[in-house]
Amino acid sequence: MSVDERELRADARRNRQRLLEAAQTLFRERGLDVGVAEIAEAAGVGRGTLFRNFASKEDLIEAIVAERMYEAAAYGDELLRAADPGEALFDFLAHMVGRQELDRALFQAIDETWLSKPVIRPAHMAVFGVLEQLLSRAQEAGTVRRDVGAMDLLMMFKGACHAASAYAHAEPAAIERHLDLIRASVRPVPGGPPLRGRAPTPEDLGFPRQ
Repeated sequence: MSVDERELRADARRNRQRLLEAAQTLFRERGLDVGVAEIAEAAGVGRGTLFRNFASKEDLIEAIVAERMYEAAAYGDELLRAADPGEALFDFLAHMVGRQELDRALFQAIDETWLSKPVIRPAHMAVFGVLEQLLSRAQEAGTVRRDVGAMDLLMMFKGACHAASAYAHAEPAAIERHLDLIRASVRPVPGGPPLRGRAPTPEDLGFPRQ
């Protein structure tokens, strides 16, 4: 590869990164309705450069969401080495909720429509996989009841995100309250009745494991 070719590739990588960073900033501030022209202008590139990197705004959103999910999964991997498995599990959930508040784009993209996208699906499953491991460690340590599944937690987590979005203007601690409720609801209760039914799986919701 010639020097000119290496410089062109490096320039293309820089442009792609500028577009990702500009889009993340605008999406975080204003949601997903920001136009591609504004994103290109904020990145300091032309619309042609944007569309050479991302065929559509949807492709750009998918790339950002997948990147954010992989970052969350990497954080979860670090927590697998934490001394307190129970605290590690809820640290991970709190971390993800905090990201939702900072990243409106990610929050809007966690519904089933976006999660089914080929680019996002493996990233979502990476998050689910590390959550399964964190949950298993907490259950082995006796801090979470054994009949709770990782998808149970994700479904409760999604409800907490909606609560934070809907009620934070009236109660800033709404999300902390709902995380406390999740923690209380999955705490082992000696002699208590088991949960009815079975824990849902990704396959039940249309997200087969790869």
